[in-house]
Amino acid sequence: MIELIDELVPIFAIVGVFGMPVFIVWIALHFNNKKKEQFHASLQKLIESGQELSPELLQSIPGYIEEDQKNSDIKSGTVLIGIGIGILFLGKFGLNSTVVWASGLLVASLGLALLAFGIYAEKKNRDNTA
Repeated sequence: MIELIDELVPIFAIVGVFGMPVFIVWIALHFNNKKKEQFHASLQKLIESGQELSPELLQSIPGYIEEDQKNSDIKSGTVLIGIGIGILFLGKFGLNSTVVWASGLLVASLGLALLAFGIYAEKKNRDNTA
């Protein structure tokens, strides 16, 4: 029995390490799609009933996504910077691994680039609307 457990532990470890990110992404996408389907079903019912679609009515429908919430590069960049800093600390103080530290630096750099792009795009949008 102990030999069977010794053989199963590496299998579950590999499946857990590589399967968990896939599972987390699947869950996030599943619920995002469910929210979109709910919004479109409600919208379809309103159209069939002949109601006038005002912006206030659309915003009251569950699953409505504001334009600012769709592509918030500033928010995404800030989150990536935080994740990168966390990986940096893990690589420097936790695992003492240069590869992990460099991965954290890469993620933080991507976050800085996304943050800079978000600030640039927001400024450009404000200048175009003014």
